Amino acid sequence: MGFIKKQFLDIIQWLDDSHDTLVYMYPMEDQEIQYGGQLIVRPGQTAVFIEKGQLADVFGPGTYKLETDNLPILGDLKGWAFGFKSPFKSDIFFVNTKDFLNNKWGTQSPIWIPDKEYGQVQVRAFGTYTFHIEEPAKFVATVSSTRSRYTLESIRDQLREFIVTKFADIVGSLSITVAQIASNYNEIGEALQVTVSDSFKALGLTITNFTIGNISLPEEIEKALKELTSMNMLGSIQGDKLTKMQILRQLDIMEKSTQNEGLNAMIQGGMGLGMGLHMGNTFAGGLQNLGNLGQTPQMPTETIIPAAMQSDRANSAKSEGVISCSNCKASIAETSKFCPECGNKVEIAKPKVKFCSECGSKLPDGVKFCPECGTKSV
Repeated sequence: MGFIKKQFLDIIQWLDDSHDTLVYMYPMEDQEIQYGGQLIVRPGQTAVFIEKGQLADVFGPGTYKLETDNLPILGDLKGWAFGFKSPFKSDIFFVNTKDFLNNKWGTQSPIWIPDKEYGQVQVRAFGTYTFHIEEPAKFVATVSSTRSRYTLESIRDQLREFIVTKFADIVGSLSITVAQIASNYNEIGEALQVTVSDSFKALGLTITNFTIGNISLPEEIEKALKELTSMNMLGSIQGDKLTKMQILRQLDIMEKSTQNEGLNAMIQGGMGLGMGLHMGNTFAGGLQNLGNLGQTPQMPTETIIPAAMQSDRANSAKSEGVISCSNCKASIAETSKFCPECGNKVEIAKPKVKFCSECGSKLPDGVKFCPECGTKSV
């Protein structure tokens, strides 16, 4: 009568040829483990024996002879008597305990975070983290279970959710504004790692490193922060922001004035000396205000300009898109709504159009009689 000879396992080991396997179930099929056979557990591995769904013996890196002395828990579960030396079967799981590096996390869509200046702000964030399996037996029992191979891809989404759901709470607890986020990446990362560690630990995992790659703000807020930074380059953030804006406008007016050929000719001929002194004193006074933060800004020194020069300056300015303030006579852009010198509201007077009462012709400014029909202008 024929029979099938059983196969026995003399050496049990796992040669990991992958980069993302967390748990590997050793294939038993119809094979049995030979009593006294060898178990080889390589560095970065742990072997876990499971008997009928119950956790049995756990082996760290090393070479072991599988006998009753080395399998006390499994022996109790199987009810082995002393001196047991027969082949046996049991589920064996090799657990990869090395560090899994450069795992990426990030917000799939913008999330809301609290901000004491803007109220609620939507941000996106991403970074990396490193973890390893700290408790192999717990991980097999609570996560991988009886799956023959459990990979990093199987748990990556769950770990990412642990991080993202805690991100908004951590940023809010640090009481920082969105303008301060970029300078506090390390603090946010450290606080987030500590908070997320509990969720990882419940699965038998330990997070060993955590980094924040970037936290991006809405475009309109980033634009406002960049403009504020540009203003602060002219002085401390503690200074008078209104004075800074006035100086920026004065710089713009001076730049446009240099493009006025008529005005440049006046200055070169000595006619624009008073105006040049006035603009120079105004700019110098503004810079002095920036240097004396916390002090009352000093008004620029007034320069007396002859009436004829003022008239020439006004006529040249109007032709180049620059007008004179009706209050302080300073040169300002015709598109300005307020004078940067005195704050007076700019109102451009529109010339009144007159028509002849007899023939209806348009009358030029200042005429007393209609040039078409000779009727006296009313």
